[in-house]
Amino acid sequence: MNKTELIIEKALKNPVTDHVVISYSKSETHHIRFSNNSVNRENLFKLEEEVKAEVGWDGRTGSCRTNDLSEEGIKRAVDKACETARLLPSDPEYMPPVTEAEAAALKDFKPVFSEPSDDRKYGILKDAFGELKKAGLNSAGSLSSNPYTVRVYNNRGARAVHHNCVSAFMLTAMTGNSSFKDFHMSKDLSDYDGKTFLADIVARTRLSENPAPCEPGKYTVVLGPAAVEELLLMFLWYNLDAKAIDEGRSALSKRAGARIAGENVHIYSKPDHGRVGLYPFCPEDAMPYPAFDMIRDGKLASPWYSRFYAGKKGVTATGRVPANVIFKGTDKPLEKLISGVENGLYINSFWYIRLVDMMDGIFTGMTRDGVFRIKDGKLAQSVNNFRFNQSVFEMLDSITEIGREKEMVFTSIPPITVRDFNFVSKTEF
Repeated sequence: MNKTELIIEKALKNPVTDHVVISYSKSETHHIRFSNNSVNRENLFKLEEEVKAEVGWDGRTGSCRTNDLSEEGIKRAVDKACETARLLPSDPEYMPPVTEAEAAALKDFKPVFSEPSDDRKYGILKDAFGELKKAGLNSAGSLSSNPYTVRVYNNRGARAVHHNCVSAFMLTAMTGNSSFKDFHMSKDLSDYDGKTFLADIVARTRLSENPAPCEPGKYTVVLGPAAVEELLLMFLWYNLDAKAIDEGRSALSKRAGARIAGENVHIYSKPDHGRVGLYPFCPEDAMPYPAFDMIRDGKLASPWYSRFYAGKKGVTATGRVPANVIFKGTDKPLEKLISGVENGLYINSFWYIRLVDMMDGIFTGMTRDGVFRIKDGKLAQSVNNFRFNQSVFEMLDSITEIGREKEMVFTSIPPITVRDFNFVSKTEF
């Protein structure tokens, strides 16, 4: 045990109440930012270590965070959390700490990784800048690695620990009047294929130059993984809470048992997926995240249950937000989906997504960093950006093809082909 662990264990030997949870997190962020095909801020290093104390008192819960990891600092945080709990009103959804037996159900995965070396990171950037300059393109973006540790302890014997790393290369390539963005995310960038990645981004950025005018309307579209993730997660966050569904506050409230997606759609969570997922347990209380289906065979398989609401309903808690979101893909590469469209659009990503109609799952937003005409199964030319108004229910029910998954921070999402995606206007930015 290190010094901080010993201090925490000591604090839990004589807990101030019968509800004390102490969580420890450590994050090391190594960040390089670049623009104009050169590094402009490098070796940005941020080390964060924090302890959060949570104390329950007579059906109330108070908490306090501190970066003072001395014995006095952690004791002060526990005392402050206890003081806060006494001042708060009673919480109707109060839950006692996770038990040792509950924590034992944890299906941990132990990812193997080595933090990318400076030689590896600067080598990736050198190759990228060289290829982009050779193609007459500019660039901006970042390259980062973030190894981290999370530990959760409580006075009921629960102990949970997880080590992992997230590394990301985010690259926007630009012409004089257009841009295309792509990214590679993994634990340590050991699976990064620079030759393929750069050839693809150079080709699409060149094709994006001088966007042609295109009228809004309903189109068959191929949505890239980033576009699917951005819209899908907004929909899930607004609608999959079980308590909100039962209380009539979700678009799923009036769709009990109804079809909400095509039968080819399978969305699930698997905490020990290995390649995605930040933690296999809730970092606040050590509740193990279970594997479960969210949408399967066209219907809602399971919503998201907090510990409180799961206990009330007699089901397994999933967490207010699950460990990860996996949209099951196929072995079809993106190019295969594009080749199957005679006349349509390819959308690389969305941004500025907002809710339009809560109860019908309608969202609006804009395209960004890559919109292309598809003609006879090929990307033909870039076109202007659009604003969309789209029901996610209709989108999920209109999927004709599903491609190969792409891993992101806590999701794995494929590209999809969708009929009649609704673009309502052009945008100039």
